[in-house]
Amino acid sequence: MDSSPDIIKDASDALKPIEDRGITVMQGWYDKDLNKCHVTLWDLGETDDNFSDDDAEGVTLSLQVTIFSKEDEVELAREIKSLMKENGFSFEGRNGDDSKPEDGIYMKAQRFTKYYESEEKS
Repeated sequence: MDSSPDIIKDASDALKPIEDRGITVMQGWYDKDLNKCHVTLWDLGETDDNFSDDDAEGVTLSLQVTIFSKEDEVELAREIKSLMKENGFSFEGRNGDDSKPEDGIYMKAQRFTKYYESEEKS
């Protein structure tokens, strides 16, 4: 049975309290047709980690969580950071430019990683 880690599913599960309030959480990027605050999840790739006898004992997956909104969603960003950390993610950083955008849409991106141990093969 192949049970590869799914960082998008894990992030979606972690952010369920936000989605339960009516804020869309989805894989992908900005959707101009939504015309309301939404949160996107973007898989940034993986790195093999914790080598033993030339074999990786696990993998670290990276993810970007981005808020798109017509307002500067500082509190929502704090809530996302907290929920992600409560669910085993490590906070890696956020974008530095939170100024008023020319197009009227704020983009607040945060990056997270999560380590997954490899399953023992019998």
